[in-house]
Amino acid sequence: MRGRGPYPISQWRNPVRVTGSLSVAKLHGSISWDLNARYTDGRRGLSGEALIVPPTPEKTPPKELIREWELAAKILLGTKRLLVFGFAFNPYDEALRNHFSKFGQGIEEIALIDIEPPIEQCRRLWPEAAIVCLSPPPADDGLIQKWIVNNLRLTEQS
Repeated sequence: MRGRGPYPISQWRNPVRVTGSLSVAKLHGSISWDLNARYTDGRRGLSGEALIVPPTPEKTPPKELIREWELAAKILLGTKRLLVFGFAFNPYDEALRNHFSKFGQGIEEIALIDIEPPIEQCRRLWPEAAIVCLSPPPADDGLIQKWIVNNLRLTEQS
């Protein structure tokens, strides 16, 4: 990664610290990535050269993101607890839903962070899983740490 990210300087001087491990795969790419590098500040989105799969029907993962999809498969195979934020599980996102279905059969608990959590879509993929819904964190930098502590108790059970 390159750059400090789009955070206010106050947050940069006093960043949120997370201990332990948390695996992340960005299956739709990122507005901060291009074919040559992974930045942290969204610069590729501004230039129009982002490595991202747009929200369109019949999409498939581009070959440039195959590493992310392989990582997601590896993560899902060993996952019991899944944290999903800002993803609607749209019907036309068949490739991603199939990926979750194929590799995520061991998922027992799901935390959805979204303004309108896609509960029914998750129930179709994981009918036996417990689902918890959370509103997104506050925009106030001073409250984000408190929100994380109060809402994301992803501990040694992960």
